[in-house]
Amino acid sequence: MLTSKELTSDTWHDFEKLFGKHKGVHGGCWCMWHRLRSVEFNKLSKEERRMAYHDETMAGNGCGIIVYDGSEPVAWCQFGKPSCLKSYDFGRVYPKLDLPSHLKPDWRISCIFVDKDRRHEQLASYALNAAIEVIRKKGDGVVEAFPLKSAASGRPQYTGSKEMFEKHGFEDVMSLTANTDYMRAII
Repeated sequence: MLTSKELTSDTWHDFEKLFGKHKGVHGGCWCMWHRLRSVEFNKLSKEERRMAYHDETMAGNGCGIIVYDGSEPVAWCQFGKPSCLKSYDFGRVYPKLDLPSHLKPDWRISCIFVDKDRRHEQLASYALNAAIEVIRKKGDGVVEAFPLKSAASGRPQYTGSKEMFEKHGFEDVMSLTANTDYMRAII
């Protein structure tokens, strides 16, 4: 049976188990890429990224949801306030968007990851839905997502697919870069 829990100091060991199995995921990111400026991220070793996320989580600043099959962590969705997932604000295109005040983001969804042994089971969609439910409980608002366009490449897409976000009520706003779409939902 699938369940989900937010990342907290109590669930850190489950996050660490899931990510540790996959060597920190995507080159040892430990889901820190969207939390930092790229220059800050690149200065950190894989272990320093793990410890940075650990420290943030222990301080009450973990931002994401872990999906479980029974007691086993099998998927992850990182979401949070823009102040938590700030890398977009330092990109080349996003800062130039002139968003009207009623469309400024309250939340961002940055990463979705599924255990390599459990892919093609709709766990990414389950994780996204679980994140949306937590966002609803915490105060709704404008939610941004940034899926990669190359979902058909056969390589894991740690940001989810455009089609998956559309199924969860997100609208395609624009092409942010050659590889990234900018999507939005009002929840």
